[in-house]
Amino acid sequence: MFFLQLPATMPMKKQDATAEVEEKASSLKPPEDACRLEELPSGFIGKMLVYKSGAIKLKLGDILYDVSLGLDCVFAQDVVAINTEDKRCCVLGELKKRTIITPDVDSVLNSMAD
Repeated sequence: MFFLQLPATMPMKKQDATAEVEEKASSLKPPEDACRLEELPSGFIGKMLVYKSGAIKLKLGDILYDVSLGLDCVFAQDVVAINTEDKRCCVLGELKKRTIITPDVDSVLNSMAD
């Protein structure tokens, strides 16, 4: 299980849940406006790419991110889901490792050159 803590706004295009795939040329342009997480459709928003070399990339929308190993957790941390309506709390699991996700600068520069 992966737990990603994302910022409040993402550099992604806002899409409808039933939006069709855009043309390849228009998808290479960087998004002009960042959108809030609440504006993104629920479900699939990206994919984790694992290369033969062992390198890992995260693709969210049209933006590629480098994934590298972060610091180990030095104290116990649990991920919980809180349902405020039913006043319930469910422990999803313990965090054991951290990762650092940064934009892939080469990918960003290449997309701007096209």
